[in-house]
Amino acid sequence: MRIAMIEVGHWHAGMHLRSFQLAEEVEIVGVSDHQPGLAAAFAAQSGGGAYERYQEMLEATAPDFVVAMGRHVEMPAIARYVLETGIPFAMEKPIGISAHDVAPLAELAEERNAFVAVPLINRYSALWRQLDELEEAGRVGARSHYHFRVINGPPERYALDGVGWMLDPAISGGGCLRNVGIHTVDGFLRFVQGEAVEVLGAAISYRAHGKAIEELCAALLRSETGVIGTIEAGYSYASMKPGGDFEGRLSAANCYLTDRDDTLQVATLDDDSVRTLSAPAQAERYDQFGRDTLARLRDGRPPIATLRDCYRAMRIIDEIYQVAVPTPYAS
Repeated sequence: MRIAMIEVGHWHAGMHLRSFQLAEEVEIVGVSDHQPGLAAAFAAQSGGGAYERYQEMLEATAPDFVVAMGRHVEMPAIARYVLETGIPFAMEKPIGISAHDVAPLAELAEERNAFVAVPLINRYSALWRQLDELEEAGRVGARSHYHFRVINGPPERYALDGVGWMLDPAISGGGCLRNVGIHTVDGFLRFVQGEAVEVLGAAISYRAHGKAIEELCAALLRSETGVIGTIEAGYSYASMKPGGDFEGRLSAANCYLTDRDDTLQVATLDDDSVRTLSAPAQAERYDQFGRDTLARLRDGRPPIATLRDCYRAMRIIDEIYQVAVPTPYAS
């Protein structure tokens, strides 16, 4: 599998390189970044030629698959270009600075039956597999509440990673909610199985670090049948260590599942049991993405998350920003 990578100055580039190299026999045939020095440095570890323009790279290398990243405001143009080449690809979220950016891309991908994978990697949590197994056995009951918290280190981490543009909402589309909160919203949408979702309320804070992007967001969601979602996203963990503070919880009439660190706790009412299972830690879920994505492409199956899934989560994020107090990015 000959793979090209776009905008490797992105902080996820190393994760995706590792993930796809773990997948199967893979050759990196080219890497690009608008900063030529970054492309050359990355190529030294990945192999393949270094390019400044991704268009030139794709034409020169004719890859079988593309892994695309980039500054959020520029992602829609990159995604459209790769879609029009017909090459299957994966693209780091959020693929724009609003749902408005993603909607036409989702439509184009569906029109062309294109394979476009989005690494909403918490779909690899053992929580979902356990929930599906309980559902198949008729042991879930009415779904009632979902909570997902992901709190990473302070926003300065992006400047240290050489992606200071993440601190400019005009380029990034927002702070913790847009970047890591998309995982929390995507999880709620999966839990409510396609139901419409409304935003009941939200609060945003800039208090601790005083940046132009929010450092904490808490929101209350509700599905059309009354399932409640509480989500938290933040850059307020007092450490730069990977993973930060992470927890996912699902509640239904007969089960309560808790995903935290590298364990999954499963409580079920019908047999009055509480089990603790080992599960992949959050950081390890990126390792699964490359293998799973290429297997799905080879087998003719859709990716674990699509552009349409990304759009749905982005639309809810836009609504959260609209109702949040204080108003985001007010002077």
